[in-house]
Amino acid sequence: MKSIITAIAAGTVLTFAGQSSALTLSGDVNMVFAPASVQENDRTNNRRALLFTEQADATLASNMNVEAYLPGVYDSSSAAAGRTLAAGRAVTSYFLHADVAEGINTPKRMSGSITFNDKILGVIFGNFAASDALVGAAGTAYESKIGHGLDLSDPNGDSFRISNNRMRLDFDFLVSGITDQIRIITAGNAPLAIQENPIPEPVTPALLAMGLGSLALRRRHTA
Repeated sequence: MKSIITAIAAGTVLTFAGQSSALTLSGDVNMVFAPASVQENDRTNNRRALLFTEQADATLASNMNVEAYLPGVYDSSSAAAGRTLAAGRAVTSYFLHADVAEGINTPKRMSGSITFNDKILGVIFGNFAASDALVGAAGTAYESKIGHGLDLSDPNGDSFRISNNRMRLDFDFLVSGITDQIRIITAGNAPLAIQENPIPEPVTPALLAMGLGSLALRRRHTA
């Protein structure tokens, strides 16, 4: 994780008012709007990973599995523990995508950090298919090739870290060939239910009679 810390210290910190909330970015990462495609060679950048909001404050239509959620470093020396996020939970999903142009022969190292306003509920770094349908951006074509996530088996390859307060993710990618991608799920705010104007209850004959009687009595007193 030395390369992550070095990149963060040297990087430029900026705050991006995104489609859902303000994020603080540092290092080799740019915030973009959801692209038409994140398939191999469709959205390349030889210097930086690209982050975009997929869905903000979305309600999960069914259970969704994440592959890591506990604070700590995820690399070749660690084992990720996953969990299931239950249907009906409000979440916001982000996608971090790194892909270099075809013909680049030397692997590119990209490192940086993302600080969120809401807690990280989980990270998906290998098995994207089920979550693409649940929280993927409408209109974005996702990669279907095997291996487009992270290679955590190589000691000099990819790694990421979830902070102790689960508000920040640090990443260190060695990008070469197929894309490096992760999906980050944070807590979302449940959408407010639309409040309809209440329909008045029908007036019963008994209540109507009481009202008329009260009105007649009041008139007698004022006469």
